[in-house]
Amino acid sequence: MSFLKLIRFPNLIIVVLTQYLLQYLILIPAFESAGVSPLLDHFHFSILVLSTVLIAAGGYIINDLEDYEIDILNKPKKVIINQYISAKNAWKMYWGVSILGFLISLYLAIYVKNLPLVFIYPTAIFLLYFYSKSLKKSVLWGNVIVSIFCAFVAGIVIFAERENVWEMKGLSSEVVGIFIFYLVFAFFSTMFREIIKDIEDEDGDRKNGCRTLPIVFGKTKAKWVAIFFGNILLLILGYWLFLKKENGFDLGFFYILAGIIFPLLYSLVKLFLAKTKKEFHLLSQISKYIMLSGILYLLILSI
Repeated sequence: MSFLKLIRFPNLIIVVLTQYLLQYLILIPAFESAGVSPLLDHFHFSILVLSTVLIAAGGYIINDLEDYEIDILNKPKKVIINQYISAKNAWKMYWGVSILGFLISLYLAIYVKNLPLVFIYPTAIFLLYFYSKSLKKSVLWGNVIVSIFCAFVAGIVIFAERENVWEMKGLSSEVVGIFIFYLVFAFFSTMFREIIKDIEDEDGDRKNGCRTLPIVFGKTKAKWVAIFFGNILLLILGYWLFLKKENGFDLGFFYILAGIIFPLLYSLVKLFLAKTKKEFHLLSQISKYIMLSGILYLLILSI
């Protein structure tokens, strides 16, 4: 149980859900319509997902190892390192999942004859390691790295099948459009949440010498930056509805409006008024819901 908490098991389930929904509700139906066979069969796609999960798990482990002193101050009741799992064992787990993930990515690159896949894995591992060691404690750079990785979760699915996507002729633009929407949605929704989390964790971060946005520029300016990214996300969702206007007021329209846009508007108003750590924690949870709700929109798209 402690290990599952260390690797943020619910978050990993979201990673798995995102990639499976994109593959089997968006890509595979499009391939079938175009008479194209996917490069990855069920087994090989599953181990692609596994390699992504291992990257994320390794990122969570190294993050907890590097943030031990900060977490003791920010969330003492949720600390796993040295409470339930020793730092020594956590390092063994980190290297274990990292090496296993690399071996899987190497095998997949050889299987699909797509060598660039080999370089994606160590690049992601390095960025997450560098994020935990240094970038997380700097202004915005850490937020950007995490947001890029969240976009990468969706991007790796289409990257692995990119040759087939271009063979689909007219269908490819629609599929690419959906993936671009999810890449952009993942990036900006993560930026929105990460800045809110930085504000929530300001006290512990400050005592450990971090230079996050609220520490360097103040809580008020950090709130405005988060509101800025939230508004960009709002514009993206509005533009997506505009592109889908030919569908009229269908289920997808009402889902985005009630399931994503309204909660986002509510969080923007609450963020403007928020002052306490408890209020920022609630906003962090709402922003997490918005991200999950965006992923589940894939179920509506497939109907």
